[in-house]
Amino acid sequence: MTQLKNGNFQRNLFASAILAPMMILAGCSGSDYPTQESPAGTGAVSGFAYDGYLRGAKVCVDENLNKQCDDGEPSSETVNGGQFSIKGLTDAQLLTPMVVEADANTIDEDSGQLVDVNLKLLAPAGTKAISGFSTIVQMETENALAAGSVAPISEIIAEQEAQLRAAMGLADNIDLMSYDPVALKNDGAVNDSARRAAATAHLVNQVISQNIATLLPQAEANANGENAAAFGALVNNIDAVAINAAVQNDVSGLALPELVNADRSYVPEAIAVEVKVPTTQEIGAQALQDEIANAAIQLSIENEETPTGGTGGTGS
Repeated sequence: MTQLKNGNFQRNLFASAILAPMMILAGCSGSDYPTQESPAGTGAVSGFAYDGYLRGAKVCVDENLNKQCDDGEPSSETVNGGQFSIKGLTDAQLLTPMVVEADANTIDEDSGQLVDVNLKLLAPAGTKAISGFSTIVQMETENALAAGSVAPISEIIAEQEAQLRAAMGLADNIDLMSYDPVALKNDGAVNDSARRAAATAHLVNQVISQNIATLLPQAEANANGENAAAFGALVNNIDAVAINAAVQNDVSGLALPELVNADRSYVPEAIAVEVKVPTTQEIGAQALQDEIANAAIQLSIENEETPTGGTGGTGS
């Protein structure tokens, strides 16, 4: 995977100069985009969110690109199986990234217990499976944009998904943006190899989610109000490849039935993989990267949006 580290600050400044016209054309950047009621369209996006399946979480189209769900943004609540559907979307909204936020009533269907209210997940526009994996892919996509990539965003997303999938040793026919390891690991009609891979991926995702929920308050404490940048910097510090390797080692001796039913308690080595809380300086650097990436996303949305309103598509 290509991680854009905050140490590459000068390169980010260079990218900022390159993309300055984008920021002007987009009209604004970062969290300065206004949140407002948007005209209704005819498009829709649907899918599911999981740590285990998340029931009672909020899913929204992140129109102002501030990595949180704000009043006026199209949203829905997940139901059984983590399922959601957001309707009445315009073409621009179908091209906009999404956010999932837990609250005090969100249930993890794996355990039947309430989840940490600090759990937050991101996803590229139109993602079917919102998870820790989609969160990393979205941040890696933004990192590429901040580093100066002018490739179509859909191509960047596909590249980042492929890199993460390959690093985890998953089959080429898997797409992490629609992959459902929870269902697959429990499907007795699927071969044992695919079920083991799904059960392992599910555990990796759970560890990623736990890192986000546990460390986000500490990151935000260093943020000086730049909470979106704190979230991005934290996700960039999560090494999914190292977590995957540790999970693989933790569960290597488990028989399939035990692995299918395993939870975080089975992967102590993976949980022990260090994730550093971003410093105030790192968060400040991330805020600059966010401005560049958000301007590029906004410009891409404006360029791809048709003048006819919503398409009625899925946003995929």
